[in-house]
Amino acid sequence: MAKQTWLDFWQKENEFDDSMSMNYAYFLARVEKYIPLSKTQKVLDIGSGPGNLEDAWFDRVVEIHGLDISTRYNKIARSKHAAHPGIYFHDLPADDYLNFGVVANQQFDVIIVMSVVQYYKSAADVETLIRAIKQVAAPGAKALICDLMVGGSVISDILSIMGRSLRQGQLLSMLRLLVRLRFSPYYTVRKENGFLVLSRQEWLDITRRVGVAAHFVDEPLTLQQERMNLLIQF
Repeated sequence: MAKQTWLDFWQKENEFDDSMSMNYAYFLARVEKYIPLSKTQKVLDIGSGPGNLEDAWFDRVVEIHGLDISTRYNKIARSKHAAHPGIYFHDLPADDYLNFGVVANQQFDVIIVMSVVQYYKSAADVETLIRAIKQVAAPGAKALICDLMVGGSVISDILSIMGRSLRQGQLLSMLRLLVRLRFSPYYTVRKENGFLVLSRQEWLDITRRVGVAAHFVDEPLTLQQERMNLLIQF
């Protein structure tokens, strides 16, 4: 039997379908401290999933383009935003997921990469991502790469999620999700593929090689308080 990959996992219905909104609500309550929005901005959402960012920002910016390998998620997102001009969702090739040619002729003021990079294969993928972002960033743009695993263990990651969920009054929902994940294909795929973990210094070395100014945001921007968030300014 062929080994299941993260790409395979996201193409199918999964346990995160109903739970992403919890993490996004936490993020949305904090992100504008670092990236103020305006009606003139164009946004690129890399790993847009079912359109959580678009649900919140569709009437707050001039245009949003979502990119995702999951044709299923893009179908859901397009259906939700069919009546919203300026909201677009593009399919990324599952075997070429860092090819952003579909938006190569555009420039974006805000670029969001939410909880995506841990599913990449290598540091080389991360460098390719940042170079691709640099190519489509408008002068003065800001990019926020969120939920980065920079060390620690899966156990510490889970404990941090539970702590944040408790403080947000969502502990029971999170516990249900964690139990479902343990007995789902997610557990098998994670065991076989793991997560991509890069240290803070590795991230900064990559941004230095690419030639962009970047720093880590001090406060947690997602429920996973052990994870980091990198702000790039162009």
